[in-house]
Amino acid sequence: MNVAQTTPSIRPVIEFTDVRKNLAGRQILDSLTFDVRQGETFVIIGYSGTGKSVTLRHLVGLMQPDAGSIRVDGEEITTMTPNELEVMRRKFGVLFQSGALIAWLNLFDNVELPLVEHSRVSKKRRAEIVREKLELVNLWNDREKFPSEISGGMRKRAGLARAIALDPRIVLYDEPTSGLDPVIANEIGKLINALRDRLKMTQVVVTHDMESAYDIADRIGMFYQGRMIQVGTPDEIRTSAIPEVQHFISGGKRGAVSKRSVTAILSGRPPGMQSLREEPVAAPQAPTPASPAIEGSNP
Repeated sequence: MNVAQTTPSIRPVIEFTDVRKNLAGRQILDSLTFDVRQGETFVIIGYSGTGKSVTLRHLVGLMQPDAGSIRVDGEEITTMTPNELEVMRRKFGVLFQSGALIAWLNLFDNVELPLVEHSRVSKKRRAEIVREKLELVNLWNDREKFPSEISGGMRKRAGLARAIALDPRIVLYDEPTSGLDPVIANEIGKLINALRDRLKMTQVVVTHDMESAYDIADRIGMFYQGRMIQVGTPDEIRTSAIPEVQHFISGGKRGAVSKRSVTAILSGRPPGMQSLREEPVAAPQAPTPASPAIEGSNP
């Protein structure tokens, strides 16, 4: 575990309890239960297309579960009215996978936009806040550039500056290091750590990048078949005795998954829609025409 990390409060800010969601016959969330503590960075890992991003959409009320409870700061969000959800969402900042910057606005205007839309501060104060956020991500000197004029890593950093413009209590990250080279990915990780340590923000990160996960996480949750099959510190995840966890974190080199789980991961169909028979098999090797590879380690 990163020795520079702070010790978060044990008080949960986010609580999922027995959350279920079925989409087009697929059981995406299956009695999903976990919590995120105040001031921690909680990293969610798991195979592609299995519902991690769906979990984030439920967290901000963009999707409603079929059953179960989701609480933010002790408030049940599944029963909120649209107006109540809008107020609740102001607690969140979101860094999308692509950065999601508006192409026709320069970086200054992109970061200022949430302040224009959702605050009543003066133009002078908005400029001060934008400068503060862009300096935090080392982009103040590039404030007049447009998204098409900067690199992918710079777009991620600009997106992060916009995500924290309103000083949210909770920041959500969807694959923050995807598409970046290792050096730039490491810089994004340092920024995530800085937000936790300097601004005391609670953070939820969905990622396939295990190196980044180990560097930034206070705790890691392994998402598998609609549930968290293990939640622990980076060291606890590294040394996990659960075959599915070892299979994922090693890129398929260690551990094992069942035949029907392999089929589910490859086909995008939940295990409950496969054969009821489940037999353990060795981790898949390099792909051959007769044996397709699992997409478990793609960033």
